Amino acid sequence: MNRGRHLKRHQHRPALEGLARFSPRQAARVRELVRADLLPEERALADATVLTAWLSPAQRARYAPSLRAVDDPDEFVERLADERRVVLEEGADPVPGEVEEAAAAERAARQTPLRVLEAVLLAGALACFVAIVLLLEASDLRNLDATPAWVPELAVGLVCCLVGAAVIGAVATRRRDSAMLSWAVSRPGQLGRGIPLRRGLQAQSVGPAVLGSLGPAALIGAGVLAMVAGAALALISLMLRDDQDLTMPGVIAFVAGVIAFGVGVLLFYRRSRRLETIIRRTQSLQWFGPLLEDGFTEDEPTDPVDDPGSPPRAG
Repeated sequence: MNRGRHLKRHQHRPALEGLARFSPRQAARVRELVRADLLPEERALADATVLTAWLSPAQRARYAPSLRAVDDPDEFVERLADERRVVLEEGADPVPGEVEEAAAAERAARQTPLRVLEAVLLAGALACFVAIVLLLEASDLRNLDATPAWVPELAVGLVCCLVGAAVIGAVATRRRDSAMLSWAVSRPGQLGRGIPLRRGLQAQSVGPAVLGSLGPAALIGAGVLAMVAGAALALISLMLRDDQDLTMPGVIAFVAGVIAFGVGVLLFYRRSRRLETIIRRTQSLQWFGPLLEDGFTEDEPTDPVDDPGSPPRAG
């Protein structure tokens, strides 16, 4: 019960999303469990439900025989929860070669070609940004009607490189996660024990992180500017009552700014919910075994349950 007391005292409480494969009642139950101070039985149930929703149907079918829960999703969750609960309460027995095999599987799942392509696209985005800054500095900014040559093309190239790097990075992360989950489901009992990893699953790379941070901020900034400019343009046009009616363009700019601002806020909200899901999935696959910095197991296991949200501690 000592482990149960540690778990209850130190458990983090992120929310849980992404349970579309389950009924609303099951999803609400898991969210309630995750937000509460969890006992081993409760956390085991939440971990099992998260993992069952995360695994692909083929991966669940591959792991189901070891749980004796073939063709029964509810029984799969219950048996996986029992497997996880034993590890939470009693600790994981040492398995010879587990850390070494996990390290080999992690090296094989690196997705090096995609990571190199992502780095090249980020370098291209940086080059476009530097070129735009240099062109703007060299041009006469007092002449607002003259746009420096190549700036629009470089701006388009910058956006394309950032979007491409984000897509490539997300694909590489998804493929790596799928490879490591496939390795885990090929070993009976591994999902209950967790996966010893140097770099956690769903670890966001630079491309998606940059676009996820700059994209919503740029939309919100552009939306505010468009709203202010559109409102000012429409107001000035109504006050002057000249032949050149700019009321409609001002209204269009204002509406476009409102839309851009709303989309930016929604993207920020989605990013925060995504982060909560990543944290919860990381906890559901936390490894409860000793791990040294060089990747070999210790003779005496540590107690990583002191902080379930943190990675296994080194000796």
